[in-house]
Amino acid sequence: MFSVATAVTTVFTLTGPQDRLRQIAEERAYRTCAPDQMAWENDTTLVMTLENGIGTSFLGHGHGLAHEYPDIAIRGMEYFDCFDDPDFAKWEGGQLVYDADLTIVFSILFQTDASKEWAGCCANFWHRSSALTAAVTENCPDFDLMPLTQLTGPEPGWVQTTDGFATLFLRLPSTPDAQDGLGVVFYPTLGRFTLMTRIDHLGGVARFQRQTCGQISARCPELRAVVRDCWKADEKKRRKARQERKILKKKTKKESREGKDILFDLFDPDPWVI
Repeated sequence: MFSVATAVTTVFTLTGPQDRLRQIAEERAYRTCAPDQMAWENDTTLVMTLENGIGTSFLGHGHGLAHEYPDIAIRGMEYFDCFDDPDFAKWEGGQLVYDADLTIVFSILFQTDASKEWAGCCANFWHRSSALTAAVTENCPDFDLMPLTQLTGPEPGWVQTTDGFATLFLRLPSTPDAQDGLGVVFYPTLGRFTLMTRIDHLGGVARFQRQTCGQISARCPELRAVVRDCWKADEKKRRKARQERKILKKKTKKESREGKDILFDLFDPDPWVI
């Protein structure tokens, strides 16, 4: 069978008196991680990084550290490959304060400095959860969608960006505390739209669902002309993509009949869309 090795990175950030942290670093050497994987962020912050997992669950290991060192504040983070779907947690006084297993709905780059070849920010959109605000604010303090309001968009109140595969039209929240942002994702080669509703300034999304071009035009009439132009401009891409999918489907059926492993289903670009 086909298998993929997944790189897992786990990071624990311990905060407390320097003498206490030095003691912990000595005690945890080769237990939690090797000494060269420990780094001092400042005099009162020790960071332990573990590659490819820790032999037990992320939360389980964090609970163990918090129980053993209740006098130290601990923040934990675990992510797979390129920071996909990170898990954030925090312990204080030996007790879990929050656990946020964040699932990315959509992610795309925005170029915020047109004078440079690439200078921008990565906009992540997550399933909203009760712990999302605390987790993102504390672990990604510089992440905020509101500065994107400075960009020029296709229509007043909207900004736009593309990565070649998908195009995002984003109406940012009306205020930093509001949850009324709206996002429209267009996949030109697939001819698909996804609507993200009630977006907040940290990228929290209340709901996302697949939509037709007509539904998007009805929901966002101010984008009607822009969406129609995008749809028409990429008609040739969609036709070519349909032909390629037909060929791939025939190849999949053939290899299935021959008893070969089928890998193509792994690359569905948006399996989460309902």
